[in-house]
Amino acid sequence: MARCLADNQLENSTEKGSATTTTSTPKHTDLMTLMLQSGDATNPQEIQDACLNFYAAGKDTTAFSLSWFIVMMNRNPRVLCKVREELRRVVPDLFTGGLDTPTLEHLQQCTYLEAALKESLRLNTLVVYRLANRDTTLSDGTFIPKDARAVFSKYGSARQPTVWGADAAEYKPERWIDKKTGKLKKMSSFQFVTFSAGPRQCIGMRLAMMEMMTVLSVIFSRFDLETLMDPFNITYDFSLVLPVKGTLDVRVRSLMAHSA
Repeated sequence: MARCLADNQLENSTEKGSATTTTSTPKHTDLMTLMLQSGDATNPQEIQDACLNFYAAGKDTTAFSLSWFIVMMNRNPRVLCKVREELRRVVPDLFTGGLDTPTLEHLQQCTYLEAALKESLRLNTLVVYRLANRDTTLSDGTFIPKDARAVFSKYGSARQPTVWGADAAEYKPERWIDKKTGKLKKMSSFQFVTFSAGPRQCIGMRLAMMEMMTVLSVIFSRFDLETLMDPFNITYDFSLVLPVKGTLDVRVRSLMAHSA
């Protein structure tokens, strides 16, 4: 299914790219068309594989991450209030309908929103594993035979007091913000392992963060999303991508109607 979507997208983007000159680039275009126009990627197979990666790796992971953020906001209304305060200051037109979506410059100023999102991603993240292609001995002496599947628990790592402090299990966006500067702290990717680290780190990390921050800023500037179930009773299902168990049912209220 994903391969068929990638094939169709490549065909459509190729037609679009050939019909568009470099001096008449449309205001809105897709990533594949930009790749074709740049000339950096000319192998159709490489472009198709890149598209497939976006479909396969970026759909469920992003969707479930957004779901967990909604749960976190219901569990922590104090955080939601601070997120909205920041959005009202940085992008007030989102609340009035004067702006459909925030710009990249707006999102770069939304420090608390990014901290709240990263904290949700820290606590509610996917599982990763690797199949050993040869016998391996880790630095602590653990022997992993060839063809063994090694699973890394990001869920457990995110709750390690030795890594995150005594309050590791708490949802606390403030841990991401430098008290002196008010800016985001630079965390090692080997500490914040949601997007993995090293040469196998997620190549779509920055895109995913901007995508989620855009969606969340639009949703929470216009609507209240109240979970029908007690948010503290919402749990996860067994899966590599850690989805919310069952359906995430919410009651949606317009902020404008709610304040009227």
